[in-house]
Amino acid sequence: MRVLHTSDWHLGRSFHRESLLSAQGAFVDHLIETIRSERIDVVVVSGDVYDRALPSVDAVDLCNQALRRLVAERVRTVLISGNHDSARRLGFGADLIDAAGVHLRTDPARAGEPVLIEDPSGDGRVAFYGIPYLEPELVREPWELPERTHTAALGHAMSLVRADLARRGT
Repeated sequence: MRVLHTSDWHLGRSFHRESLLSAQGAFVDHLIETIRSERIDVVVVSGDVYDRALPSVDAVDLCNQALRRLVAERVRTVLISGNHDSARRLGFGADLIDAAGVHLRTDPARAGEPVLIEDPSGDGRVAFYGIPYLEPELVREPWELPERTHTAALGHAMSLVRADLARRGT
């Protein structure tokens, strides 16, 4: 299985009041070319898809174009929300979008639920655990964490992953 890991797209970012959308569009073109030339099976996007929690319409449009092109290439995509993203907004329609092969993981409660992807070599399935950015203040109460720290939040998320792996016998 060939996996391409990306992160920090920051779609919609400006630099000294100059929009970077055209450069970001060129990045998407390069990403698609790389997927083709390297025969990539899975693209992982580790957060900060957008530059802000309320992205511009143009940034949302570019993200939509990028995801549509990834689907057209028949590459599976696992995408998590980062600290710059609004997890709720980015995760809108995640269950519906899953069917297209784009797996948005923005809900901390689902950290222990993997995206299972068939290995094209026929060696079974690979489990991708998409752990979104975990804001300690937001997960402390539902997860009953002893302290409000990133270490406690990620530690709990990893315990969910380990529990799932144990259930699967891996």
